[in-house]
Amino acid sequence: MRRKAREIFARIENMAVPEVQTASVPAIIHSFASRMVGRDPAPSAVQTGEMRTAPDAVAAVHRQVISVHQPGFAWFARMNAIAPLLSAHILDSYVDGAGLLEARLSGSLLLARLAGPDASMGELMRYLAELVWAPHAMLHNPQLSWREIDRTTVEVSAESLVGPARVRLLVDNGDITATEADDRPRAAGRRTIPSRWRGCCRDYREMDGIRIPTRAAASWLFEGGAF
Repeated sequence: MRRKAREIFARIENMAVPEVQTASVPAIIHSFASRMVGRDPAPSAVQTGEMRTAPDAVAAVHRQVISVHQPGFAWFARMNAIAPLLSAHILDSYVDGAGLLEARLSGSLLLARLAGPDASMGELMRYLAELVWAPHAMLHNPQLSWREIDRTTVEVSAESLVGPARVRLLVDNGDITATEADDRPRAAGRRTIPSRWRGCCRDYREMDGIRIPTRAAASWLFEGGAF
């Protein structure tokens, strides 16, 4: 799996820059993104770090690359010591219009795999929801379409092979504090179900010259409550 991850990361990092590099965005989004990036040129946004799902959980070392000039991202995680001498590798990506989520034991034994139209739609929606970590893309990705819903809510969308993916961005005091969708595909056994989803972000800080949120939580919104 590491080889596949390296190939996908390379494809994301080498995506072609379109001739038209400036997107038409609502004033509230332009103001937000401009404060996030300053006057720096638009790079590919790269994230690395360590993640835990609980205080006593196994740590996952992960790396992510988000494309600026067209929709695309790759996220790769390695969870060590889930059992003696065993680790789990997880690859989550959207590249060239195709989404993929794959998990393998020790990088070889397939544990789970999601691909196809629903997976592609879900991964494209993840890209849209995570634009807060790639604010350059808001200004320089011409494949994004924007619609103001009200003074504090903007919808961002992008075309996929099965139709447009749409996510709403909620702005509070100039910062995007939440993203939400009504029909993000959710895996349920061997099928996917369009489900309500919401992500919240906060604690904005400057990292390498880019102001981004440093805390976030995402939830599926079920009738019985959020998960």
